[in-house]
Amino acid sequence: MTAMRVSVESAQPVTARAQPAARAIAAVTAAAPGAGVTRADIYARHRKPLGDPAPLACTVAKAALETVLGATSIDSLVRWLTPEVRHSLAQQHSLARRAGKTSAPPVAIRRARVCRVSSRAAEVSIVAYCDGRARAIAMRLEDAAGRWLVTTIEVG
Repeated sequence: MTAMRVSVESAQPVTARAQPAARAIAAVTAAAPGAGVTRADIYARHRKPLGDPAPLACTVAKAALETVLGATSIDSLVRWLTPEVRHSLAQQHSLARRAGKTSAPPVAIRRARVCRVSSRAAEVSIVAYCDGRARAIAMRLEDAAGRWLVTTIEVG
């Protein structure tokens, strides 16, 4: 039998995939020496701020105004609304339907102004035109699991 020579190269101490976790562990242990490092500290997600909420705000405002006027159902907005806001718009939709309003004139969004009140929240004021009238819509959007969620809406 002949002997085979096997050369073993030294492995890198941390793989490319494990580098972010290793940096997180090092940062946590350096920040609090002697304190216990928890799993939540190591695997905490640091999300970057969400993008511009204006396009979503305009879409939600247009659909909300149509809902309040009795034209469309609230089903298309469910993903972006909190349960309280959804309930409030559903009540206004129901009242409009009882009053006999089943169709609304076309809604046009003319202006949207965004004010970022923090990295995780924004307030938007919108001017919409419907049937020759200008209507004001104000809403607050907050970061919920990496997406914008409408937490308050006022339709004037």
